[in-house]
Amino acid sequence: MLLIVGCGGGRQPEREQAVRGNGFVFAAPAEWTVVRASRQVTAAPEPDGDTLVAVSIFRLVNAYGPELWPAVVPELDGVAHKLAARQRATVEASRTVHVLGRRSRQYDLALSRDGRALKQRVTFFLFRRREFQLLCRWRASDGEPAACGLLVRRFKPAGFG
Repeated sequence: MLLIVGCGGGRQPEREQAVRGNGFVFAAPAEWTVVRASRQVTAAPEPDGDTLVAVSIFRLVNAYGPELWPAVVPELDGVAHKLAARQRATVEASRTVHVLGRRSRQYDLALSRDGRALKQRVTFFLFRRREFQLLCRWRASDGEPAACGLLVRRFKPAGFG
């Protein structure tokens, strides 16, 4: 198993905003527009653009604890491949990263939207009875935006430490 700390997004945005969702908070560039839905909050520099960050929340059937990690990894790998198949994407990389000091799974996908090559990074963070999907998407030719690293570094679920 590959273990890395942190993830991408080398440049730092100059200003940021706290983005609150139902049971979580994360940071995004200050000038990005935030859109809220029942289980997802998205921030993007332009509506319907290729670049965005988002957090979605799902309820787990059973409470998650770190001792379940070995059983959870193959399950998350399967979820990532199903997500990729739905989007006609390819999983280019998978790895274990630390978010808030806890093991999380992260996947890099390659996909196409209206003929444009896109990259998408999905990080699964499990906490108690909740699954958080932290998503960052960008146009491949533009390179990874700083907002990707900001999303993962500044994400925090309600009730966490």
